Amino acid sequence: MKDNLVVFYSRSGHTRRLAQLLAVRLDADLDEIHELNPRRGLLGLARCLYDVLFGREPPITAATEPPQTYARVIVGGPVWADHVAGPVRSYLTRHADELRRVAFFCSCAHGGGQALADMASLCEREPDAVLAVTEAEFERGAAAAIDAFVSALQQAAAAQTLTAPSRERAA
Repeated sequence: MKDNLVVFYSRSGHTRRLAQLLAVRLDADLDEIHELNPRRGLLGLARCLYDVLFGREPPITAATEPPQTYARVIVGGPVWADHVAGPVRSYLTRHADELRRVAFFCSCAHGGGQALADMASLCEREPDAVLAVTEAEFERGAAAAIDAFVSALQQAAAAQTLTAPSRERAA
């Protein structure tokens, strides 16, 4: 089983850049969520808002990487009106039963707490770590926040490794 998979949706490219950086830092595989109907222009923005207001799960393509073959799946996307983006909602709903351990990240204009909570609720898992990076922070590098996120994931993996044998004996 592989360790980490970074899965992301990006409409404008900000989340894509963050996901690529995380994948490099974590030596993780990368999988992008693609919509069947891309969002362009003002109509695309209106669809973003519609999806959030009504909890809509827009159709997405099949995952390239099977999430069940990874110890942890790190899922991220943009924040739309303080909530998780529709395509990320679709991915988490579709794959919730296949996720062993999770972590979440988001790119946002300001704070992403509700979006991160939405993600945890959708897959009914407590994340190993969460990361919200504003566009302004990312442009400045967001090094401290990214370092803290990566460190939290490494600590969670180490703790999991230490407790795994004791769980096997108890079973």
